[in-house]
Amino acid sequence: MHKMLTKYFSMAFEALVLNKVRSFLTTLGMVIGVFSVIVMIGLGQSSQANITNQIKGLGAGVLIITPGNPKTQSFGPPGVNTAKTLTLDDATSLEALPGLLYVSPNVFIQAMLKFERNNVPASVLGSNPNIVQARGFKISSGRFFSEQEARVGSPVIVIGYKLARDLFKNTLAEPLGSKVRIENARYRIIGILQEQGSGLFGSVDDQAFMPTKTFQQTIKSGRGLNSILLKVQGEELLPLVEERTKTLLRYRHAIRADEEDDFKVQTQAELLSTVQVVTQVFTFLLAGIAAISLIVGGIGIMNIMLVSVTERTREIGVRKAVGATRRDILIQFLIESGTISLAGGTIGILLGLLVTRIATQAMKLPFVLSEVAIIGAFIFSAGVGMFFGIYPANKASRLDPVDALRYE
Repeated sequence: MHKMLTKYFSMAFEALVLNKVRSFLTTLGMVIGVFSVIVMIGLGQSSQANITNQIKGLGAGVLIITPGNPKTQSFGPPGVNTAKTLTLDDATSLEALPGLLYVSPNVFIQAMLKFERNNVPASVLGSNPNIVQARGFKISSGRFFSEQEARVGSPVIVIGYKLARDLFKNTLAEPLGSKVRIENARYRIIGILQEQGSGLFGSVDDQAFMPTKTFQQTIKSGRGLNSILLKVQGEELLPLVEERTKTLLRYRHAIRADEEDDFKVQTQAELLSTVQVVTQVFTFLLAGIAAISLIVGGIGIMNIMLVSVTERTREIGVRKAVGATRRDILIQFLIESGTISLAGGTIGILLGLLVTRIATQAMKLPFVLSEVAIIGAFIFSAGVGMFFGIYPANKASRLDPVDALRYE
């Protein structure tokens, strides 16, 4: 049995080597398919791990309030809802609740920051100094704005690492102390954040932060908050604080007993669950799209094998005439298609791992790729190759030796 398998593999290898270019191009189709699947799954899982780490970094004793009816809210990170049911006064009133360490109100828009001739798009966020602790910011130079500056609405701003680099590119000015323009207002830069990368709330490196009061006075007057983050003194107090938060907000918003909340309160665990569902669906969707290229690669294998059967009709006839059985021919052609798919799968996985590693490092994401995804991609590629190789192999095995020897 071992000798027979060795013989089959030897013959299949010789046939593939005789048509190097054709074999290479066919294998390339499988390489691209497996590579695409690995990269899509790898980036998806790495992004999910990064977001999960950031949510866990908020701490277990965290409540996140977002505007809008909970039953009609779409999936997404906190703060993307466009409803205007949360106000700065809501956040201020929540500070009086017992059991809280701090309250961090947040509001943001996409805007253009301008300095001299440089115009750079960025996310501009209004918050208070508590956001530093809530999101683990580290200052590269300068400082964050103070409670006093937040209270009076001082025109100060703290910008991300990349934003500072792009704004002051090709200029002689120093970022700290310089004034940038957003719409018709100017803000003095008092701090630059350390490079941090992307996460649940977007890339900090492309963001700018100012006091919420400043934001509402100069950018969007009367704009509602995108979210309010509450840090509870202890995890055991979460249920009580959550209930009191809902009661206070329903009272402030004049919501009747028979009406739904116009806001949503989530714990860290609930937010984590929501984000994981969204990222998993998105990852599988991308992987499914990438898997289409694997199917295309399989069709390529079938077409090439059919051409090979036609070209080698006389060879098949000679082999059958000297004693080769239908089973021998079937196995030989299946091994050829299987070899192509396995080679393509192996190369695709290795390239996918390499590119995913480079991409995650560039995006400052943790490198995560489950063994199940790698093994699954390998098995799927092998299965696709074998499946699309069955028809050509069966056609070759059914050739009549007499007709095959007459074939020109």
